[in-house]
Amino acid sequence: MFAASGLGLVAAAGETPESRLGTSLAPVAVGGQQVFVESQWLAGRVLDNIANRGRQGSGFNPLCYEGYPGKSIYSTKDTGLNFEHIFNGVAADKAISMFTPRKDPVELIQRSKESVSLHWPSEHSAWGMDCRMTYTLADRDSIDIAFSVTPTRDRFGQGYAALMWASYTACARDRRIYFYGMNKDRAGWVAFGEDTEGGFETGTVSCQGVKPLPYETNSQSLNIIEHPTKHFLKPFYYGLIDGDQDLGTPHDTLAYVMMFDQETPIRFAMWNFVKDTRGKADPHRPAWDWQFVIHQPVVGQHYSYRARLVICPFTNREDILHIYEQWVQDRPAPASQP
Repeated sequence: MFAASGLGLVAAAGETPESRLGTSLAPVAVGGQQVFVESQWLAGRVLDNIANRGRQGSGFNPLCYEGYPGKSIYSTKDTGLNFEHIFNGVAADKAISMFTPRKDPVELIQRSKESVSLHWPSEHSAWGMDCRMTYTLADRDSIDIAFSVTPTRDRFGQGYAALMWASYTACARDRRIYFYGMNKDRAGWVAFGEDTEGGFETGTVSCQGVKPLPYETNSQSLNIIEHPTKHFLKPFYYGLIDGDQDLGTPHDTLAYVMMFDQETPIRFAMWNFVKDTRGKADPHRPAWDWQFVIHQPVVGQHYSYRARLVICPFTNREDILHIYEQWVQDRPAPASQP
């Protein structure tokens, strides 16, 4: 499936993205849209909400890394890099605080063989929010993400709008994510998703020094409440993926690195809803998520952020930090926010 090169394994001449994805291609629903994108080391298919009906909304299904054709990074029963929720901490909006981006009509637009956009028009949005998300495969092993949103209705009674993304992994080494931050008074590398006496950590991690989000009694607070002692200092995290999806082979670990161009509006999240054969949460199939919080939204104002996902062989934490620092150095300045 792949041909060797001095930089690693790349697609053989004449191969299509479909052939690189192989057996990981799940059926799509009638009436939906799909777009294939590829770079030197990545190949993926992006589905809209209709094509992915019953499998967790629009996004990547599948996404494969070079050397492991047919082994999707994301669960083919779900999706990855998926715009999942909008919420505001208001009890009256509880009914629309889960999954509306998966239900609202969305337009899928192919920009090039490396790039695709999703557009949620405000007139069809439960929240009246015009949202656009562009994925661009770049630098052999990366996906650049650009997201923008314009609120067209004032329904932010707690002073914010929070937007959330989810990625359901197919085979992680373990459920934890790792970031450089604080745990109580200790600064350094922090793991989130650790085992505890009551089970294991899940939920949301905010930037150090950011005030907790308020919410009303009886609102949908599942994705609002922050971890009380763990906070990040640098806006990136990573998890560990099993490349060939055989946990018995130890030398195929991939780093899954999510990086963001802003700090205080971003929140990390980790959940683990998928069950194993014993009916317990499967530690190898977590959801590695993030949020973008707009404080004091103004109707008609444009808000945006950028992110980058890097998938590469894991070596050590210092190399992960270098990947983030190099991206900070090379990227354009962040878009200004009001």
